Amino acid sequence: MRWWWLTAALLPVEFGLLLLLLRPLLVLATLPLNAATLGLPTLLFNGFILYLTAATSRVVNIDNLGYAFLGLVVMTAVNGAVTGWLGIDDVYPFFQTILRRVGRRYGPRARPGQVRGLLILQVDGLSWRSCERALRRGRMPTVAGLRALGTHRLHRWHCGVPSNTPAVQCGLFYGARTRLPGYRWYDRRRRRVLVASRAEDLRDVEAEVAGGAGLLAGGSCINSLLSGGAAKRLMTLSALREPNDRRRPDERADFSLFWLSPFAYTSAVSSALWDFLTALSWNAQARFHPRKRVIRRSLRQAAMRAVGNAFLRETSHFWLAQDVVRGVPVIYSNFVGYDEVAHHAGPDTDEALATLTGFDRKLQKLRRLVRDAAPIDYDLVVLADHGQSMSLPLRTIGGETLEDLVARLAGRVRPVLPPRDSEAAYVGALLAELRDEGSDRRSWLAFQSRLTLERLRDDEPDHDAGVGEGTSLIVCVSGGLAHIYREGAPRPLRLAEVSSLYPGLVEGLACHAGIGFVLARDDDGSALMIGRDGVRNLDSGELRGESDPLAPYWDERRWTGELSALLSHPHAGDLIVNGALLPDRRVVVFEEQLGSHGGLGGPQTEPFILLPAAWRTRSEDLSSPEALHAHLKARLAGGSASTPI
Repeated sequence: MRWWWLTAALLPVEFGLLLLLLRPLLVLATLPLNAATLGLPTLLFNGFILYLTAATSRVVNIDNLGYAFLGLVVMTAVNGAVTGWLGIDDVYPFFQTILRRVGRRYGPRARPGQVRGLLILQVDGLSWRSCERALRRGRMPTVAGLRALGTHRLHRWHCGVPSNTPAVQCGLFYGARTRLPGYRWYDRRRRRVLVASRAEDLRDVEAEVAGGAGLLAGGSCINSLLSGGAAKRLMTLSALREPNDRRRPDERADFSLFWLSPFAYTSAVSSALWDFLTALSWNAQARFHPRKRVIRRSLRQAAMRAVGNAFLRETSHFWLAQDVVRGVPVIYSNFVGYDEVAHHAGPDTDEALATLTGFDRKLQKLRRLVRDAAPIDYDLVVLADHGQSMSLPLRTIGGETLEDLVARLAGRVRPVLPPRDSEAAYVGALLAELRDEGSDRRSWLAFQSRLTLERLRDDEPDHDAGVGEGTSLIVCVSGGLAHIYREGAPRPLRLAEVSSLYPGLVEGLACHAGIGFVLARDDDGSALMIGRDGVRNLDSGELRGESDPLAPYWDERRWTGELSALLSHPHAGDLIVNGALLPDRRVVVFEEQLGSHGGLGGPQTEPFILLPAAWRTRSEDLSSPEALHAHLKARLAGGSASTPI
């Protein structure tokens, strides 16, 4: 052909026209199926349109739909790489404009007369120390640019103990952490173990702490454990399958919009596939690393990481963009990828810090969107809920887990299912959102797609509701923190009662090389901190013995109050055990993790926060989740004079 080059040049034009004319009709006709199958028909339609385009061309030949689908994946990967490198936000601006106009019909909007809102982005598990390291290595250029321009300042804040997401979100959203002693705990009244990855348990906690309007009232909450009182809640565990579900129709409509985007879903799948292959590469390298070999990595863990780090990052960004264009007054989203990877690789490894680059790119796109398309100005807050400390599993020190150790010392421990990885909770939220579409909208294709996610998640229950012998002990592990309960006891036991029932248990725990300290209640109800060679009364300050068990943790005033408050929680254990802080600054944890949080020791209690410089934030505003809640709520209620993002 003499004019083959002209035909080849016209090929993308033909593809674009067919995409413009046919794809909206096909996708709209199967919208329920799209939402129920993770958007699989959307991906197939794009491949079908590419196949039709090739059929009209004498230059390009595609033999079957399978090759068309493969070609589409390659095109999407190239598109994503080029547009990311060029800094282009929208590959299909026409469709994005239509979707944003449709999206304005659903969900919360700006209040009349409102000119400024609050955009809160959470990087789960990133400590101030690790954030500084990531900035030095060039992993977060957008954050570095905000700091260099002087519009924002990077601070270290204190999340307290327990240093985990549900407890911190209670304080951040509602100004109270009094109902969550850990990620898992035993309810003495109901006589069962509760867990923060189960929707019903989180809903009960949120109902107890939500005395007034939450921080996110009238706003949007995306990819979270608690809702903060938000009007729109997507991928939020506490809002899943509510008995009286009044707001879900608008939320389902917003959830479905993602599958209409020609680029968003394909990009999410491609990103997840790339992340999965990257995880396999890191897994292979870990086999030759002496420290990382202690943690076994599996294909399932790599797949869960791909969903949590890449797929959920893309979906969260899409829904954030919809909310920004609507002018939602307060928007919150949690990006969980770093936390998940750091658990298995370590918080300061290249593998973990590399996940921050993907978040930083989304942050830059959101800043441009706020500037160009938002009906109101936004103040930007980027924070972590807690940090992570380098860790060493207790099993590697004495050859036994904490449950094994307690069983050896006390003789009677009722088995409790091991805690899930954190990414399983968010994959479960995605699966629950898909199931909520209703059985009347499901097809064989939908069933097969959901079945893949269900196999990936693993359907073991998140809690053990059975009742065992009344003399058994229950061990609830939360990273480097663990609560030990006597099953069936109607109230927390005092130290003397524990010692009488289980002689040698407290001494055996306190003297173990992997245990930093044990918390217990004295006869008068005061909090005792028991170490290998000393006991401190946290309420009176009295010290008995040769050494102070609080000395390795530096800030005596802060941790005296935090640990005493932890022991006073209504659901706190009869004993609370914290892993040791080793000489190399690693902490001992009770799970199979190389990076951990939940207890005390190292940077796990010192997350970062990026705040507008014009806010003139005081150190008192960063002293606890409750203090930060008051600071953010005051800014949200009264507005601010900070520079818009």
